[in-house]
This record gives sequence, structure tokens and C-alpha cells, in this order.
Amino acid sequence: MEGVAEWTYLLWQEQKFKLTILQSTANEFEKIFTKIMRAANGDSFHVSRAGGPKGDLKCDGWDSATKTLYSVYAPSSAKTKREVRTKIAGDLRGARKRWPEMRRWRFVHNDFFGLSAEVTRELENLRSDPSNANLEVLSDWDPEDLWRIVRNLSYVDRLELLGGPPVEIVVDKPQWEGLSLRYHDGANPAGIRAAMASLSQLCNNFRHDSVLDPICASAMARAITSWWLEDKDAVRGESLLLEYLEFLVDRCDSLPCESQITSLAFLMRTIEICARKIKVTPEVLADSQVRADADLPEDLKVIIQIAREEMTGGSQGFWVEDSLIRRKFVSACGRAIIHLIGMTSTGTQYPAIFLIQDLIISMQRVDVKGGRL
Repeated sequence: MEGVAEWTYLLWQEQKFKLTILQSTANEFEKIFTKIMRAANGDSFHVSRAGGPKGDLKCDGWDSATKTLYSVYAPSSAKTKREVRTKIAGDLRGARKRWPEMRRWRFVHNDFFGLSAEVTRELENLRSDPSNANLEVLSDWDPEDLWRIVRNLSYVDRLELLGGPPVEIVVDKPQWEGLSLRYHDGANPAGIRAAMASLSQLCNNFRHDSVLDPICASAMARAITSWWLEDKDAVRGESLLLEYLEFLVDRCDSLPCESQITSLAFLMRTIEICARKIKVTPEVLADSQVRADADLPEDLKVIIQIAREEMTGGSQGFWVEDSLIRRKFVSACGRAIIHLIGMTSTGTQYPAIFLIQDLIISMQRVDVKGGRL
């Protein structure tokens, strides 16, 4: 991904992968394995689910392209070498009986330290068995072998499997607590410092299992917050806003749907929060911004109109196909959010930084109702 070191993601994801394997039950390990193989091999890999009196037919995964059957073993407690050898021999014997078209067989396990010499010897005995003459007994796979497959997956597939690091790890910027804010001269300094400390943590709290992609959401939250900082790049004279927006639009190419949904969802929630503060309906606030006489750039009017239609159910769904336009869409959403927050906080006792706090907290609690955010 442009501007972000690939090794940062790989290092974080490798640690996440190892921790996940160590904490997984037998069923969870098998699910992880099948997700990896489906991502790596596509439609040729078939997931075998146990069901009925015949169980899984000694198959935990089948690759139709190579006629390879996978046997996955992840005991919840330590097993003796004899138990493991018996398991291997029994699985292969049962697989050969039920899958006559099988040409390759591989044993997959969750032991980071590898198989013992005795168990490896059992695999070699199976290779030498005349009854397996038409079958290739492949070397076993341990978690390190699975990680080598994962690290060669596409960026999007790895993100789908493991998530990614918090955005501050890959965009190296200082904490915000000590920085001053634009247009907050009348606010209590102690309250502002507390809000900034809170925001610095809040931006990291988007979870991998949330509705919004956590890195997209964190990048948008930080972009919005950073605009209010009186901190500019010494060389370019640009706000941190551009750093985070550039990071977010980079994701338009790798995760176009997520970056678009995140940007539009933030704008829709901003309209709702700002409308509540000035005691009007979200529709009234949005309409006031898209009128012909409204002092607002045309691209922001279009963006707010799109958000209004999505909020009221007047849209049939919205998707930006062109990559360049999608990047402009994401950037315009950020600018529209900043405009609405600035307009709402001007002349009030509720500073912009508190509106941003409300926005980020509410986005972390966002849910899907009836297919809509």
C-alpha cells in the first residue's frame, strides 16, 4: 500500500496469526486452516464439514485441482507419540478407503515445535507401505508452514483473515495531548486537554469485528480530529488532516467498498449529531447546506445530498466505480464533516472537539438495522 511499509503489516499480522493459533480450539484451528486454503487456492479448495453418522469421511479439506486431501489435527491437550501415530495412520487409511480418487495426502497440525522423530518415522512408513503406492504422502504442515502461505496472500486476503495494526502504528505521528486547537480559545483548557487525551485513545478502539473496517474508521477519525490541530508540516505547511486522508484514500484501491462505506457513514452520523445540537432534524440541516444560495462548494453539496438520500431511504444504494472519483468522494466526505462540525460549534458552548468525541464514540457503536447503518 502506497506510503505504508508492507513489513509493518506483515510483522503485526504474523504476531496476530501466532497468537490466534495458540489460543484456538481444535474446531477453531480447522476453521482457520480452511479459510487460509480457500483464500490461497480459490474454488478448487472445498471445505469438508462433519455431519451425520459418517462424520467428515476423514477429510478436513479437499483440493479438486491437485486431488489432495488434508487431515487436520489440533488436540486440545498434549497427546502421546503413540496416539499421534495412531491418528495419522487411521486418518490415511480411512481417507484412502473413502476417497479413491485421492492422489496426495497431507497431515496438518498445530504444533509450533514440529512433529517428533517417532511421528515423522510413521509418516515415512506410510510412504513405504505398498498399499499407498499410487498415493503421495506429503510432508506435514505446522503453523509456520501455514504462515508462509498467509504471508504470500494478497493484502486484502490477509486483512480479511487477520485484520491490521492500529493506524498510528503505520502512520508515525506524535500523540495529540500537548497540541493546541483551532477556534477553541473560549473553551476550558483543562476540558480540551482531557478531550484530546480521550480522542487519542478513542481513535484506536475500532474493533476488527465491528461493522466498519477498523483501519478505515480510525484513519477517518484521526483525519477529522487532526484538522483542528494547529500543527503543520514544517516543509509543506500542511495539516495532519492530509496525512490521514491520504492514508484513507490509499485504501480506496485495496478496500474500495470499506473506505467508501466508512466515509459516508461518518458523514451521515455527523449530520445527525450536528442537527441534534442545533435542535433541527437531520433533513432540515442537510437541506440548508445543499440550497442554491448556500455558501458551500458544489462538490460538498453533492456529497451532503447523497448522505441525505441514504439517511432517508431515498437512495437505491450508492457505489463509485471509478478509482479517482472514489478518492475524491472520500476526501469530500472528510471536508464536509469538518464544515458541518465547524458550523455547528461556532458561537456555541459546545466546542468542536466535543462534537468530534461524540461522533467517534457513536461510530464505534454503529450497528446494522434492516440492512442499513
